[in-house]
Amino acid sequence: MRTDEFIKRILPLKDNLYRVAFRITGDRNVSEQIVQETMLKVWNQRGTWMVIEDLPAYCLMVTRNMALQRTCLYSGKREQFAVR
Repeated sequence: MRTDEFIKRILPLKDNLYRVAFRITGDRNVSEQIVQETMLKVWNQRGTWMVIEDLPAYCLMVTRNMALQRTCLYSGKREQFAVR
């Protein structure tokens, strides 16, 4: 995966990723950090993009999971997001 592919395929998702993170966290700064961490994680995994069927969905899932994890860490409400 080259830089131009990242710019074309991943960067346009930035606003959607931010909205997901903000809806979960309710914090602008935390949401921006989560989006940056998501972008970095996806960039570092660029060698595996061929096996990911839906890259935008994967990015949204990573963002959601990071936001939920961050929310749980800050609020101490792990049980609220537990899978039943």
